[in-house]
Amino acid sequence: MRALTIAVVLAFSLAAVAQEPPQPLPPSSPSSVEPLPPPPYAGQAPIASPSAASLAGPSLTVSRARPSPYTVGRWRTARTLTVIGSVFNLIGTGLSLTSAIYIAATDYPPSTNQLLAPPARPSDPGPALAYAGASVSAAGFVLSAAGLGWEHRLLDQLGADPGRGAFGVGTAFGVVGFASVGLSYFFGLTDYLNPHDQSVALLTTSLAGTALCAIAGILYSVDSSHLNDAWRGVLTF
Repeated sequence: MRALTIAVVLAFSLAAVAQEPPQPLPPSSPSSVEPLPPPPYAGQAPIASPSAASLAGPSLTVSRARPSPYTVGRWRTARTLTVIGSVFNLIGTGLSLTSAIYIAATDYPPSTNQLLAPPARPSDPGPALAYAGASVSAAGFVLSAAGLGWEHRLLDQLGADPGRGAFGVGTAFGVVGFASVGLSYFFGLTDYLNPHDQSVALLTTSLAGTALCAIAGILYSVDSSHLNDAWRGVLTF
């Protein structure tokens, strides 16, 4: 009887468990589920991952704008000054060479031992030609320096300045030459020396000033050629 009673209780228990509905699973947290990416449409290329070059940002490129009409007009004015200065430098050098030839041909200034020879004067042909040549050369240096300096500034504003090495060295020679020309005027307008020594000092300083301005003119010609090439590059950019 006890065994039969236990069997009946077990049978009723199994029947009750079988009749209970299944318990639903607990919903999962939305943060723990990662949505799948949508499939690509037909004909759509897959999206490439960004490369290191794109993440680094856009590359920096130097842009150079064409010169405005106002800048072109200023360039032409500066170029005109440079050309006029070069012409003056050539004229001054020619006058100084003529003075040197005259001095060599006439053995000027006359020696103090020549009693019958007239004393040397600043108005004699040799000093007068030397004065004229030195003055014109000094004026040519000033005009060329102003014109080239202006050209360098314009090209620097456009980011195309080829450098100022030749211009700086030429300016140094020209400044010393200009000072020497001024010293020649000092000797010509004062009476600190006797006529013979005065003429020697006048000729030496004036001819030296012309020679230094001529060297500056040569260096300026080289610099002017470089500037002209740089300007053509700006126009054709």
